[in-house]
Amino acid sequence: MSDVEETVETLRKMRAEGAGFLVMIEALRRDESFRLTPVRLMWVFQEAVGLPWPQFRDGLLEYLDDDLRPLVPEEEFERKAEELFARHVTREG
Repeated sequence: MSDVEETVETLRKMRAEGAGFLVMIEALRRDESFRLTPVRLMWVFQEAVGLPWPQFRDGLLEYLDDDLRPLVPEEEFERKAEELFARHVTREG
């Protein structure tokens, strides 16, 4: 399995275990094999949990600064993320 596939699988497991969006971003930030950029963040979340790029960009990316840290209180950001997940994320059995 490639590093990218492992990263995607790790995020899937984290999400299945109820991890919040910011916790998953921090895991990516610590992953030396993953280069964290806005585009790669959108891509990996689409691959891992099915969150489409346009919804990610319009619903979450605007609330993150250049270092991909929230511009709003963390609780507000997580609430927005959960709302997007509820509307757009594919359910896998």
